[in-house]
Amino acid sequence: MGYSQTQDSIALSFLQKIRTATNDSVKIDLELKLADRTHFFDVDTSRTIVYNVLETIEQRKNQSYYYKKQKARALNYLGVFAMKQDKTDETLSHCLKALEICEVIQDSIGTGLALHNLGMFYRIQEDYTKSIYYFKKGIAIKELLHDVDGLAVSYQMLANTFFNNKQNDSALIYTKKAKALMTSKRRVANVNAAIAGIHYNNGTLDKAIGIYKENIANFKAANDQSELSLSHLNTASVYIALNNYDEAAVHLDSAIFSAKKQKYIELLVVLYRQRSNLNSKQKKYAEALEDYKIYKAYFDSINDTKKTKRITALKLNYKFEKEKLADQLVLESETSKRELYFLLFILTMCSGAIILLLYRKNAKNRLRLSKSKLEREQLEKLKTELALMTGEKELTRAVVENSLRQEVLHKTLESVKDIIGLENRQKRNNALQTLWATLLSEKTNKTTSESFKTTYLDEVCMDFKVILNTKFQKLNEKEKEILCFMTLGLKATQISELQKTTTSAIKSTRYRIRKKLNLDSKADIITFIKSKSDVNTEAELYVLK
Repeated sequence: MGYSQTQDSIALSFLQKIRTATNDSVKIDLELKLADRTHFFDVDTSRTIVYNVLETIEQRKNQSYYYKKQKARALNYLGVFAMKQDKTDETLSHCLKALEICEVIQDSIGTGLALHNLGMFYRIQEDYTKSIYYFKKGIAIKELLHDVDGLAVSYQMLANTFFNNKQNDSALIYTKKAKALMTSKRRVANVNAAIAGIHYNNGTLDKAIGIYKENIANFKAANDQSELSLSHLNTASVYIALNNYDEAAVHLDSAIFSAKKQKYIELLVVLYRQRSNLNSKQKKYAEALEDYKIYKAYFDSINDTKKTKRITALKLNYKFEKEKLADQLVLESETSKRELYFLLFILTMCSGAIILLLYRKNAKNRLRLSKSKLEREQLEKLKTELALMTGEKELTRAVVENSLRQEVLHKTLESVKDIIGLENRQKRNNALQTLWATLLSEKTNKTTSESFKTTYLDEVCMDFKVILNTKFQKLNEKEKEILCFMTLGLKATQISELQKTTTSAIKSTRYRIRKKLNLDSKADIITFIKSKSDVNTEAELYVLK
């Protein structure tokens, strides 16, 4: 079979054993182990291996318990691979099919794994209630089986879910449980990443960044691109919190490189949004806009309404198949169980009605949340575009003003040349007086100031004007306009020229503003107003899996 080549020694060992396997049962087990090993650095190859396993199983007419168990195991792997590449509908379909097979054949280990994968799926969908429910069901089975490795992983994933849901106390409890059971370096690194996240929330950034850098080295050595990308992202987030934007940019670039190798779409959405924000902070507005466009394209690809409908259809289809199986079992039972069948039918109808009501309510909530997300995205896009326009407007204004000065100078020189050519002294005096009046008229022309206010001031001071209009409604429009000039760093004399008034009038207006805001003469008006903003620009920390 044509698997892609790899330099991993363990994977090569499995591949060699597969080629010399003498029967299907041994070969299938080795192929699934190979898929498990290679998916850390080559998901597409792992998926090909698993599909070959399923094809081998389907070719057997009589499938024993062993082959059904291996089929469920293969479906669980496909669910994990689809989850890594954000193929939402495939993830849910494979996990539900695996769970159904395991429940029918009473395979406790496979059931626990399928429940764990469903917990992972709903955590990525940010449905933390369902995620916690499935994780706890899977943990209950693993505790009965004394599955130490499986428990350690489930404890950690449950801890991450609590962390994402802002339940730090519960997150710390399950993180400690997981660390007590962890054996491999990779899993210990995952636990340490969760502990670093808690350090980040507590403000001990030096401890957090030390753990993340150690994880980067470990995951790079293990060639685990998914975890490596997450570690780079979290390291970048800490550097942003420390205002070290250059180091943050390096780690974001590395995270994007690793995520692209894995086709980790859900993580790429986060990474490009984070890098767009970072470029904006560094005043790299062109790069910020480009990253925002890429982020939006990835975001739209995983949040379309068709995908939501497919997920809903899969859920309903799975429930229908389960109900159909229950009906067949009742029909095959003895006649004395007809009353029980009738009762089950009534309960099923009631459940269906409840599910329909919940589905309609959930659809309304999803619509409301989608609308809210869209509004936030549009606002972020507008801010990025306005920031880009700011630099362009500054340059345009400078060019226009310079052009106006050159034009006035040229006209003046031409007029002086004509005046010198006049022989009559009285005519020369009259011409000089006319030129003087013209120059005064040019000096007082209001075109530049009006253009400055309409084409530049409103663009640059949009966020500041929003604060004034929402938080300081007692200020009149002229006072708000002067405050906008002040936030650009203009002095009273410069503002008076733009407003066509006196410096004393500007100072008088500032005095009235201080009286309205109850500020003394030493307080900084602009700093006071900006402190009333509700905008929070701190970087987010992502703990993803």
